[in-house]
Amino acid sequence: MGHPVLAPYELTWEDLRLAGLDAAFPPADLPLEVEIGCGDDDFLLRSAEQRPGTRWLGIEYSHKRVRRQIRRIERLHAQPLSNVRFLWRPARDVVRPFLAPGRVHAFHVYFPDPWPKAHHARYRLLEPSFLADLAAALEPAGVVHFATDSRDYAEEVVTALADVSGLVNTLPAPGWVTTPPAERTTVFEERWRAEGRTIHAMRFNRAPGPAAPPGD
Repeated sequence: MGHPVLAPYELTWEDLRLAGLDAAFPPADLPLEVEIGCGDDDFLLRSAEQRPGTRWLGIEYSHKRVRRQIRRIERLHAQPLSNVRFLWRPARDVVRPFLAPGRVHAFHVYFPDPWPKAHHARYRLLEPSFLADLAAALEPAGVVHFATDSRDYAEEVVTALADVSGLVNTLPAPGWVTTPPAERTTVFEERWRAEGRTIHAMRFNRAPGPAAPPGD
């Protein structure tokens, strides 16, 4: 049996295939920002509350986490928030076919699993081909916001960006900044700081000119 769809907040694979993102998540003239791996965090909800003139889409591979996010919104808001939606799907299945070309104002990727073991490296999200997909999905002034508590992962992403013509790292060497606590982004950041971890924050801009086709 499949999971019940949690209307009005949950988009489905069929919504995207049959209607398209803009028809399934109107109005199409509002800018779109996407959080990949929204998990159990509050970033997407806070953003939707603070910036009602933007559409906020959360992509999450765990339906249990999507369900918890939606139930939380329902507890806090008697009337549905029209500018936030969730999609239960691996991000790689969504970005290239449904968000490119040039649909997204900003991507937010905060504390993805760094898969620290060498034989798990292939599972890391921000490798060159997926970064190229993000670049193709960004509008001309679009950005990718990224944060990790893993220095090794931050270094790997900086290296991967060298192979992606569509994105430009906006920060000087080493390619990231360590953010002070006052600039808290997510509840996960609070957790990692409490454990004494260092937060590495990065920002990538869409490169000038047309983005390379995804997968090139």
